Amino acid sequence: MHSRYVRHLADAALGGQPVRIDLSVRRLYCENSACPKVTFAERVPGLTVRYQRRTPLLQQLVEGASVMLAGRGGARMLSILNIRLSRCTVLAQLIQVPLPLLVTPRVLGVDDFALYGDTYGTLLVDAETRLR
Repeated sequence: MHSRYVRHLADAALGGQPVRIDLSVRRLYCENSACPKVTFAERVPGLTVRYQRRTPLLQQLVEGASVMLAGRGGARMLSILNIRLSRCTVLAQLIQVPLPLLVTPRVLGVDDFALYGDTYGTLLVDAETRLR
């Protein structure tokens, strides 16, 4: 063992009260001489993620609120759940959420429309999923 330190993790609120987990973590020496890392910190599966200050449960809540409501709305929704985050933090989490894989549509629908005067538009829609 190299050393110990305390890691502070935020978790989802319990009974309307915010939860903070103070976890004592050990730093260990790497016994492999070819390894570029000399020491490493132990992790608790399901509770800690590398470089995260939130538990996976809280991270899922924040990501869900950011995808559904984005900035200010997501921050308001999270404050109802007693999770205090700024709108900028919620937007930063939204940017980090990976986009779903795009599938090439098999059947395309075409919708032509006139906006005003001589301005026209065309919209291509996947006929099976109804996505633009």
